[in-house]
Formats: sequence, structure tokens, C-alpha cells
Amino acid sequence: MSAEPIYLGRQRLAWGVLIGSFFICALITIAVPLTASAFIRGATRDLLITVQANEGTVGIDDPTGVRKAVLAGEEAQEVAAGSSILTDTTATALLFLNEPIGEALLARLTVDGNSTVRLKEATVPRFGWTSEEPIADYELESGRLRLNLVETEGDPLTVRFETPQGIVTINEPGQYAVEVNNRATQVSVQEGRANVEGNEAVLVLDALQRAEIPTGGTPLGPLDPERNLIKNGDFSQGFADWAEYAWKAELADQPKGKTQVTRVDGEPVLRFERAGIGHADTRVLQSINQTVADYDSLRLLLTLRIMDQSLGVCGIQGSECPLFVRINYLDENGVNQTWQHGFYASGEVNDNTTPGACVSCAVIQSNHERVPLAQDYFYDIDLGEELARQGAVLPRQIESVSLVASGHSFITDVIDVALIAR
Repeated sequence: MSAEPIYLGRQRLAWGVLIGSFFICALITIAVPLTASAFIRGATRDLLITVQANEGTVGIDDPTGVRKAVLAGEEAQEVAAGSSILTDTTATALLFLNEPIGEALLARLTVDGNSTVRLKEATVPRFGWTSEEPIADYELESGRLRLNLVETEGDPLTVRFETPQGIVTINEPGQYAVEVNNRATQVSVQEGRANVEGNEAVLVLDALQRAEIPTGGTPLGPLDPERNLIKNGDFSQGFADWAEYAWKAELADQPKGKTQVTRVDGEPVLRFERAGIGHADTRVLQSINQTVADYDSLRLLLTLRIMDQSLGVCGIQGSECPLFVRINYLDENGVNQTWQHGFYASGEVNDNTTPGACVSCAVIQSNHERVPLAQDYFYDIDLGEELARQGAVLPRQIESVSLVASGHSFITDVIDVALIAR
């Protein structure tokens, strides 16, 4: 065999190896950056999701189907994607969505009784230059919840609720409510904006608007809104619309307290703080002066946190709660009335030393509410039903709402307060 064919064969092989190497090199040069870019753009971290029992016993079904329970007063439990949160007639819950690093609060959900919520996904981008957005995806099978979406420096969290009737998408900071039953999904926007989708139709809701998605139908609305009679109830504008009263201290040589709007986990809160001996108190008040006789319902919503309290219950006369919410109103007979409710976190009720209600207050009241120490707590009542239960005449006009702090040493945070007329 001559040398020339062997030479030509080796030459072809060399060229093949060279060309193949070139294409492999080019492929690697292109593929590796693209793959890395795709990874960076799509990489996410799971949000830190915790569940706290607000009242009663809250059930948690983890992704494997194992049932756990959280009791009121216990520390919040972390949950993973695929978990379901269940409340019965005696239970309510709080869900917190926090960043995985730094644990800044992104959103708070308050879940009413007889509700079933399933967490499908909750992630934020792993890297700052990604195109992905923070998202929390839920299924609300039944019940009612409220969402407070916190304003952050980066991209806002997108929260999506899938219900049997449609999908509600929220990505603007604000306050929202979603209610689901067999007939319809109700969506209310107090602040912010929401997209309401049903049967391939989309309705955009702005602040102070409401919509309904009937089963099998398209969204209806905007409907007559729910009105929040309280302005700046989340204190995002400091003391705007609120009158701040001076502290009163029983003992002249003892310090007065401090009232301020501060930020906790990136969220504005109204804080009452006092350290001293003897009684001291203060309040903030908002004038309402609104006729409410034509409304079907009037709901009081309050989210609070008692961080510290030195007195047991609310003192020896039940008049020194670290927080009272007080509503002054004219009843249907034109008589001035005051309704109040007190909250405490420490001590045990004793009729002789620490009564469960104020014995010196000439107001309409029920027993003070015990809340977990240093934990968020939300209070939600229909004011008309509460007054009727106490045998009081219903309001014709709301005159003012006050938040009153009193005691010896205490730290109380008010996260938000609302009076929803519908």
C-alpha cells in the first residue's frame, strides 16, 4: 500500500478532529454562559413561612399528609410548600411571609375560622439581577382571609389566590380581603390594586372597590365598596389623621412614657412604651363623625402586639390594660355611648385583685382579652352583633375611635386598626 492514501486518511482525520474540536469549543463557549445565565435568572429561594395560632387550635397538614397542631400562645411553626392550614369554628390563624435572608416581613395573612388555605409556592429570586419576581401562590378552598402586603425596597411580592371560582392576583402593597364559599368569591381592596379573573375575564380593582366571582361566571364589579371609616389605620403616614394626647403619670417623680410610630421588620407600627412605677396612661384619637345607620354591618379589625407588661391582667380595678380600643358613638336614641375592649398579656384573673373587666369604667364592655406575650394578635368582631349581645342600643353615628395605653411598665404595638362599614 502506497504512503499517499495513508497520508490523505491522516490528513482527513486531523481536519475532522480540528473542526470537531472547534465546534465543541464553540458549543461550550456558548452553552456554559447560557446555562449559567439560565440558572442565575431562574434560581430562587423559598420564603420563610410561619403559622401562628391566633385563637384555638390550628391544623397544619404537611406535604406528606401528616397533621400537626399549633395552639394559641405557642411559637409560630415553619411550613413548607404543599402544606395546608385549617381552622375550625373556634380557631383563627396568622401567616407570616418573610425573606429567607434577613427575615424582613413581606406579608401578613390573617385567617378566619372555618377556612382552608394551601400553600402551593412561595419563593424569591436567589440573585439580585434575575428576571424572576417574588411570588406566593395559594389555594383558598373556603373561608376568609385578610392580606397586608408590606411595602419593600425591592420588587413587591406577588400574591396569588386560586379559589374554586377564579384567581386573585395582588402585587401592590396594601390591604385586601378574600372570602370564598360555595356560591362565590368576594374580593375587597382597602388599599392597593388587585386583578380578579374568572371564566377567562379579568377585572381590575382599585382602592375602596369590591368584586364578586360567581361560580361559573365572570367577575362582577366594581360593586358598592366596603368603607374603612378610619384613615391611616396602618400608620404608614405617621400620626396623620390621629390626635396624639400627652402622657399622664400618677407620681410626679416618675417618668412619663413615649408614643411613636416606628418600624418593626420594615413595617410601621404605633408604639406605646413606658417604664416606671405607678400609673401612667395616654391615647391617640381619630374623629370619625360618620352616620352608620344605613350600613348592614360594621366590623372592627385590630392587629396588635404586647411586648411587655408589668401589671397582672389590667390592674386592681381592671382599668390599666396595656391597650384599650374605645369607640364613642351616638346610639339610635341619640344618646352618647362608649364601647371599649381591653387587651392584656400577663397575669391571671382574680375578682378580688385583678378583675377580668374594668370595675370603675362607665362604658359598655365585655371581659378583657388575653393575648400571647410578644406575638401578633388580631381581633375581628361585628360591632353591631357585639353591642346587641351586650344588650346595648345600636349606633347611629360613630364619633371617634381611640387607642388607649395604660399601666405601670409596658410596651404595646398597634400594627393596624380598621372600622369597615358595608
